[in-house]
Amino acid sequence: MVIVHHLPEALRGHAFESANLAVDFFFGLSGFVLAHAYLDKLTAGRMSVREFMVVRLIRLYPLYLFSLILLLVWLAGMVIDSRPIPWSIFALAGKLPFALVMLPSPSLDFSAYLYPFNIAAWSIAFELAVNLVFAIYARQMQRPAVRWAVIAVSGVLLIVQLLVKDELGGSSWNTIVTGVPRVCFSFFLGMQLYEWHCRRTPTRRTMGGATSLAALAVLFGLLVAPAHLWLELGAIFLVFPLLIVVLGAAELPDGRVGDALQRLGVLSYAVYVLHGPLLRAWLYLYPASVLDAKVVIGTTLLLVTVVAVSWAADRWFDRPIRSKLQLRLRQRASRAPAAAQR
Repeated sequence: MVIVHHLPEALRGHAFESANLAVDFFFGLSGFVLAHAYLDKLTAGRMSVREFMVVRLIRLYPLYLFSLILLLVWLAGMVIDSRPIPWSIFALAGKLPFALVMLPSPSLDFSAYLYPFNIAAWSIAFELAVNLVFAIYARQMQRPAVRWAVIAVSGVLLIVQLLVKDELGGSSWNTIVTGVPRVCFSFFLGMQLYEWHCRRTPTRRTMGGATSLAALAVLFGLLVAPAHLWLELGAIFLVFPLLIVVLGAAELPDGRVGDALQRLGVLSYAVYVLHGPLLRAWLYLYPASVLDAKVVIGTTLLLVTVVAVSWAADRWFDRPIRSKLQLRLRQRASRAPAAAQR
């Protein structure tokens, strides 16, 4: 849905106009999942802020780097084929070092994207930023008053932003400030939702597979709906939190449907971070005007390509690299107590 949302309007028409809200859903989901996986470790001192951020970078950076490699391969192919490329050599030399270390690219254009080589990477940068805040203030965030103060302030700022500008920011330099309440509200609300989830009795935590499918159907309906201010407000402040609570308590469906959902879940980050460069190359080779009469076939080919490349990158690039880095991290952690004893 996010891939289709990023297609030119000539290709997708008015379909999937609200798919950009998937970012807000995943910010909330991230707060829920990271609270489950790391909050106790951080507050008990079993994991330092540095160790936590290294773990997060190991999870997020390799595929981000792979997306840059894809883009550079495409640019090289365009140069070899004597085709014009979107950036001058001077611009590439100025922006690429920042991109390699996952920092926003400098620009004199105030409306320029933070990550022009991979536009979707803005949300990954915001994710890492809020992860750092989460790790540093993990103990303080365990206090309901502090947590709710952050949720309330960021929520009010987000409402004002939507009512005044009717836009969700974060991807460009002129909206970078408005991206802060967007990520903070959903992430820390996700953290709060996890606390409520833990308070529920075990018998009330588990829901059947049909419930998860129904929740996903609601999510799908929201993301394909026409864009509207009240839809955005309702989704972010009411429906998404409810869906996270339901999905957090629901089991996967049995059989092939559950297996397919699990596999798609594993691929979801790869699909998200790799679709931008692939989409850019695909549209450059096949402009929207050429494919206008073949929208379904063209879009299907793109989706199949993105999923296939994401699967290959996850299996043969991301997993091996992450395994090696995690092994080194464990070895370093195991040597630290021994060195301290000596």
